[in-house]
Amino acid sequence: MLDPQVTTAILGAGFAATSAGFFAQTRAKRRLAARCAGLEKQHAANGTHIATLETEVRHFAEVTMPALVDVLARGHRGVPVPGLSQEQLAGTVVDQAHQTVRRLLKEALAVTREQIGRAARSSVRDIIDEAQTGLHRCQMRVVEEMERHPDGTAYHQSLMNFDHLVTQSLHTLQRMRILTGSWPGLQRADCTVREIVESARGRINDYLRVSYTYEPRTGETWLEGRIVEPVTVALTELLSNATAFSDGKVFVEVQAFQTGYCIVVDDGGLNMNSFQREEAARQLGQREVLDVTTVQDTGQLGFAVIGRLAGEYGFAADVTSTSPYGGVRAVLRIPLELFGHGPTDEEIEVERHAATSLARQTPLPEGAPVPAGAADATPGEPTAPGGLPQRRRRAPISAATARDSAPAPADDPDAFSAGLAHLGRTIHDTENDSPEGDQPHD
Repeated sequence: MLDPQVTTAILGAGFAATSAGFFAQTRAKRRLAARCAGLEKQHAANGTHIATLETEVRHFAEVTMPALVDVLARGHRGVPVPGLSQEQLAGTVVDQAHQTVRRLLKEALAVTREQIGRAARSSVRDIIDEAQTGLHRCQMRVVEEMERHPDGTAYHQSLMNFDHLVTQSLHTLQRMRILTGSWPGLQRADCTVREIVESARGRINDYLRVSYTYEPRTGETWLEGRIVEPVTVALTELLSNATAFSDGKVFVEVQAFQTGYCIVVDDGGLNMNSFQREEAARQLGQREVLDVTTVQDTGQLGFAVIGRLAGEYGFAADVTSTSPYGGVRAVLRIPLELFGHGPTDEEIEVERHAATSLARQTPLPEGAPVPAGAADATPGEPTAPGGLPQRRRRAPISAATARDSAPAPADDPDAFSAGLAHLGRTIHDTENDSPEGDQPHD
């Protein structure tokens, strides 16, 4: 029989061992429960994080990307492009990835547009060069034919009308040349402001509605040849716009100011609202070539043409003022450094001698009056690159003569028909220059 003390010791040891096992098992269960709870929390957090990423990806694909396409591809101005839908993701890998996608999309569209635009502009310029050269040759033949026949005859008048149509077609081609990054396609010698106004006036349909207030002090100021054609094209666009959006007269006046001259065009038509003025100012300040992938209305490219020319040649245009007649006041500002001095006395004498020799070589029929432009005809007219004709210089009009003569009103059909031949010699690009003493019509 065991000793009671031994039995007690054995039982105590067993109880202690059993208790230790229970305690260890309880701790293990608690650790397992805590671990399970942690895993559950982590799973819940992962689920929330995944849901957050899914929401952000869906927002980028369904909201941000369409807005980017509207702005970058379709050219819709003013469309807001939203960023992250959840601010807590700012600066994270997700945000950086989205920024990378946006940058790559913008770069891809820019490269594609540039490639398409370059190919399209090159093709357009090639076509325009061929068509413009052909029209210039046609116009030269018309001018030569006009010089061989007296002014005022029905045949001469029909030639004038035909020449006017050719001039308008040439201006249309010039617009496209300029918008595709090329020069106007014509190099002219120094011209007076009066001749520029009359030339621009003759390139529009409703030229009879344009009333030019001529003053010798400003009208007989010479503009540098390099800038003559760009200013003429820009003024043509302003006159075309004024006559298209107004009825009645369009008034043109040249004003001198301290740093240059202004050609002011006033009409009494519909004025522009704030949005139209803002859009016009944007186009007048546009210096880049035409983006053929975003052109929406080809009928409203006049301001874009002026903007390109103004940025390239150093003058400025503004259409934000209201004319005294309630319409739009358009202003071309030409700085003094763009003005020239006209031909020298030696050049005048050489051209007069050449014109006299030519007149002697080509006698007129007996009894026929001498054409008004015969004294200023110049043989062997030089050509600019590409076979395009180039203007020659001639003597400036005498201011005394201009003051002594009374110009006929431009809105009088009979008076205008009598002087239409003189106007015709200044309204096209490749004609012989106006004769001395020819006066503009108010």
